[in-house]
Amino acid sequence: MDELSLRALLERATSPEPPLGQIVDKSLRAGRRLRRRRATGAAALSAAAVVVVSTVPALTSGAGHTSGAGHKASKQVPAAVAAPATKARTAYVATSHNTVVPINLAAKTVGAPIRVAEVVNDPFVIQAAASPNGRTVYEVGMPGGGPTTVTPIDTATNTAGPTITIGNAEPQDFAVAPNGKTAYLSAPEGLFRISTATNTASKAPDCSRYGCRAMAFSPSGQALYVINGGAKTVIVMQTANNRVVTGIKIPASSSGIPFNIGITPNGKTAYVVDGTFEAKPGENSVVPINLATNAALTPIKLSASGLADGLVIAPDGRTAYVLSSRAVTAIDTATNQAEATINLPQSAGYAYFMALTPDGKTLYVLTPRGVVPITTASGTVLPTIKVPKLCSSTPIAITPDGRTVYVGACITGTRTVEGHKLPAIVGGGVVPISTATNTAGRFINLGGEPVAITFAR
Repeated sequence: MDELSLRALLERATSPEPPLGQIVDKSLRAGRRLRRRRATGAAALSAAAVVVVSTVPALTSGAGHTSGAGHKASKQVPAAVAAPATKARTAYVATSHNTVVPINLAAKTVGAPIRVAEVVNDPFVIQAAASPNGRTVYEVGMPGGGPTTVTPIDTATNTAGPTITIGNAEPQDFAVAPNGKTAYLSAPEGLFRISTATNTASKAPDCSRYGCRAMAFSPSGQALYVINGGAKTVIVMQTANNRVVTGIKIPASSSGIPFNIGITPNGKTAYVVDGTFEAKPGENSVVPINLATNAALTPIKLSASGLADGLVIAPDGRTAYVLSSRAVTAIDTATNQAEATINLPQSAGYAYFMALTPDGKTLYVLTPRGVVPITTASGTVLPTIKVPKLCSSTPIAITPDGRTVYVGACITGTRTVEGHKLPAIVGGGVVPISTATNTAGRFINLGGEPVAITFAR
């Protein structure tokens, strides 16, 4: 977790709505890691998560024009291009017990945990991805604060292969190219390229202060767009030769921090979420980029307050959805205009993550009080789904067939921190939600706190 991620976590912690026991515990752990990293000059932080490219719908967050529960807005959803529905037999969940646990989706039975490099709960940063054919899951970790590693997992046998050593780098994002031949890891220390054929890593271009952050491939995979947070630019890199073509400057009229990037399925436009901590209405922006000219267009101001940092692009490419503290904003990609803000129920609290069904019809927003479904055609906010043992700061994921939403669940207890007993998460698992009935199923115990959820064939 870098400084920006920690600030986002602390903003959520100071909000009165989140489950403070969980958040305080995580904030203290993150703060200690940040202090240790500054003192030693090294990234003494562990992190891991898993995401399967092309076999999992995109997830993230949003904001817009007002509409309360039961009211209507013209459009809505989250941001990051949703993958097409494909067959998937297994969910893979990374946990705080340094494992990736497979779950049979049909039977909802748990397989043997797969041991991986050290995992630390950092749900605000994507730490892995997988091959488009779903045959390999790549897990990212930093064992004992040492060099970052990537562990490939064979999904046919559910066994971990030899680790790929990246070096001293604090992971921010991880993605596999559409052709599956290369993967990239972004970090403050730069961009790293992995050959999936040889499982070897090499250094790609550097970024400046705050370093390389969120990434997005063009649909063809020929270009990779990387946020350079400190310079407030989007780096455009040719994947064939790792050559930087240009840097696209975020307009000065957008005064936030670029957190997220997504590209429309037709490859014509990228959208960058430029969020501001504790933002007032109009202080968050989404910046469209014309990818034919590599030019940033006029920032789209959001009326929703609070930090905006989540993004999902609808499967048809017509709408981008941005998640803010308490709202989702829909953006019409034809006009680049913000549409109606969809306000979440006041009782739901601070929104953490969102996920869009593969058909684009329903958006699910994770909050401390439950999961809030939103009908995207009408903007209707449906009743909040109560989830047993809900772990609200854990990512939310929807199966590729769109039938089930998986959310993290936590077992709470106490942990002694610097001589003080504090509320803490001591275990966890996941809870499935039926999208047909919007009801939560039974808790599936995985032993450790869930860090990320993804799916593979």
